[in-house]
Amino acid sequence: MKIDLRKIYRFEAMAHQADAALPTGGDIYYECTECTHVVSSVPHIVAHCECGNLHGKGGKVDIKDPTKVKPVRGKLK
Repeated sequence: MKIDLRKIYRFEAMAHQADAALPTGGDIYYECTECTHVVSSVPHIVAHCECGNLHGKGGKVDIKDPTKVKPVRGKLK
């Protein structure tokens, strides 16, 4: 099942240094700059982006290329 989180949330870019660890939290999401899909930073169900750079489940996300990930903060519309 594929859910387009952009229909539910309004996303705002976050300040992030490239050499620092990516932030995590209930309102933090990762946008893949390759395919523009958004995945929760703490997904409890299986979630992945279309190109395969982000894949997560059980509260953890595996990232193949962190340089292609942009952290964003999500707020309900």
